[in-house]
Amino acid sequence: MTSRERVQLILDHKKPDRVAVDLGSTASGFTNPTMKRVKEYFGIDGGDIVFRPDESAAIYNDQVLEKIGSDFRHVFLMPPESAVGFQGTDTAVNEWGMEKTMKAGLSQNSSNPLADADSIEDLKSYAWPDPYAAGRDRGIRERIEYLYHHTDYALAARAVSHGFFELAWELRGMENFLVDMMSEKKFANYLLDQILDIQMGLYDVLLKDAGKYVQMVETADDYGTQNGPLMSPELFREMIQPRRRKLNEFIRSKAPQAKIFHHTCGSVYQLIPDLIETGVDVLNPIQHSAAEMDTYRLQEKFGDRLIFHGAIDEQTALIYGPDVLRREMQERVRSLGKEGGYIMAPTSNFQDDMPLENIVNFATMAKEIGVYK
Repeated sequence: MTSRERVQLILDHKKPDRVAVDLGSTASGFTNPTMKRVKEYFGIDGGDIVFRPDESAAIYNDQVLEKIGSDFRHVFLMPPESAVGFQGTDTAVNEWGMEKTMKAGLSQNSSNPLADADSIEDLKSYAWPDPYAAGRDRGIRERIEYLYHHTDYALAARAVSHGFFELAWELRGMENFLVDMMSEKKFANYLLDQILDIQMGLYDVLLKDAGKYVQMVETADDYGTQNGPLMSPELFREMIQPRRRKLNEFIRSKAPQAKIFHHTCGSVYQLIPDLIETGVDVLNPIQHSAAEMDTYRLQEKFGDRLIFHGAIDEQTALIYGPDVLRREMQERVRSLGKEGGYIMAPTSNFQDDMPLENIVNFATMAKEIGVYK
């Protein structure tokens, strides 16, 4: 069974020969120092695709994934030609106008450029990114057509790694924007709609060439903390759910055969029915160390409507030795993979505090443990 066939069975809620393994994309890639370490281990020189230059995990490398053994290959919307990124410095300003600072190998927001905005006019006059800026689609057609016709990997595509809610609070500041959602709704709605319109344009550019080939289109927006959702389900249904549905419907119009993947960290159990209603098919990262995210419960409650993606926890397994990691994988296959609807991946990007053997052997171990008999 090829990787593409295996993943298609999983996406169709059918049991394949084994779990699939997805590395390299939304929250399952490699921080930049870790990518360097893994490339040195395998003796790989070059081959990097820098798809988000202002992030901690900025690099994608097909040769690394070939060595490790991932079932997926990914296609990304590229940054515009004008994008700068860190380029050897510790600070960068991205195209949204946010300053980023690199600390201990991790990119962190160090500014909220709309923190002092107090009117819709302030939002209208802001220098917003152009989703159709030159260079975003460079290499997409050639890459996706090559992967589709000359490999048997499962194929996924991604335009954004920060969703419209996440970008809104990054621009405003978390406290500011959560207050906006409660007391300045016209302002908050305008900001969310402005970002959503830009992101729909980004997916338009990505899927113009990639849409007919991919099995999965990735989206992301974090709605959870370690202990519960960032907002009440009622507020989510009022301000986030309709926009998430609009984006998913747009994506489906461009890639009707593809399943829609959504990344949201933390405790989001209370929001899962609402996410399903927006058209989410694949839920990532299944952070079971967060409240209410027991994987047996998730499978029992939502396994007929969702494919689970991720669940190998960086907080409780990946930082320890291979025996702990093996037990973690076994437990997730027993729970999330009970009916076959599971794609195994880490709950976040591989980082430098993880043993190298856990990273380079991740897929091999997963394939051994995840066989269905």
